[in-house]
Amino acid sequence: MSAEPQSSAGRVPGSAELRPYSEGKRAGYGLLWSAWTVLLTIGGFVQLANGSVLSGLVGLGLAALALRYAWRIWTWQAKRLIFFIVF
Repeated sequence: MSAEPQSSAGRVPGSAELRPYSEGKRAGYGLLWSAWTVLLTIGGFVQLANGSVLSGLVGLGLAALALRYAWRIWTWQAKRLIFFIVF
């Protein structure tokens, strides 16, 4: 048995084959989902302050889901990027 580390045989960390989308797309979508997280968090706390407990908790729950997806985008764990905007 050898104690030497195994070579990665031509795979370069950070190469295009390991990343399913570009840096620009990741930054754009990451900023979009981060903005949704901030807006939903603010909205949830505003609803809680106004006495609407159920709406506030729903807003904070949606903010948690948006935060989870934004984190996956920023850490290259998201398999696909989802564009979500409401007018």
